[in-house]
Amino acid sequence: MQSNYRVAELIVQFMNGATLTQADIQKRYQIGLRTCQRDLSYIRKALAEYDTGQLIEQQGTYHLTHKSEQLNYEIVLAASNILLGTRALTPTELNATLDFLSVNLSPTMQAALHKQLTVPRGSYVPLSKPKALLSRLHEMAICIANNQRLTFTYLSSQPTEPRPLVHHAQPVALFFEVHYFYVAMLSQERGGYWMYRLDRIDTILTKTAGEKLDYAQRFSLQDHRHHTYLVDDGELMQIRFIYRFYPQTALDAFPGSRVIKENADGSVVIEAYVKIGGAIRWLLSQGSGLKVIAPTSLVKQMRQELIAAQAQYLE
Repeated sequence: MQSNYRVAELIVQFMNGATLTQADIQKRYQIGLRTCQRDLSYIRKALAEYDTGQLIEQQGTYHLTHKSEQLNYEIVLAASNILLGTRALTPTELNATLDFLSVNLSPTMQAALHKQLTVPRGSYVPLSKPKALLSRLHEMAICIANNQRLTFTYLSSQPTEPRPLVHHAQPVALFFEVHYFYVAMLSQERGGYWMYRLDRIDTILTKTAGEKLDYAQRFSLQDHRHHTYLVDDGELMQIRFIYRFYPQTALDAFPGSRVIKENADGSVVIEAYVKIGGAIRWLLSQGSGLKVIAPTSLVKQMRQELIAAQAQYLE
């Protein structure tokens, strides 16, 4: 059989979903190892030139992955690793979610994904007191869609509230931030919008009809993420600080921030608009790599915090 016809026939087989071993190809076409490898090399080049897929080899077995299949695999691989990094779900819910993500992949891609995730899944460390959250996430999403108002018990993280207390609030937005799911609610007890951690909601006592909130007065998740670093606390203010580490680290920490000056020593001056209660925790975490320069009230607060921290280590 002429080599061109053989290569064309192999391409058709791969395009139709065939999985072939090197030994199969050699036996069927009565060719040697070097000829087989050359044919497979031609096929790889042709697939790459026309961007129709990729020929995958696994222990001497070859199959074609189409471009869409590769993209699906890449999306599931990325989503799975992000999910593993959250630590938010119980092991049972995590495994169910990961299995669901991969269910529409081909058997070959599922096997490849399983191999890639073996170590990450085996080393998954959930939060210290994980709670089943999938059904509660669903329940909250329905409440938001139906504009329902809730009466529920909630265990605060504040030491002054050691037991669950009754709250009355209307959920308006559900989101995730660093290990935890949160529900933004218009709260009677807090006198405005408040961020409730989903896993700290103990028991939902009642559900009643709430209000269809005016668009201009609704909670803005976009503003929350632009002005908050982990903790939605404190007043909004414009701050400036000198940063001596990699600037992008600080710019990523505070969305909307910008470099307003580059100093001769390699440091930069960054300006950000933040809720200061949460932001100060990050500012303090940067140690000598950061110096707040404005406003004066924040400079004073940073100095007081650092002096108090140092005092704990004085003999």
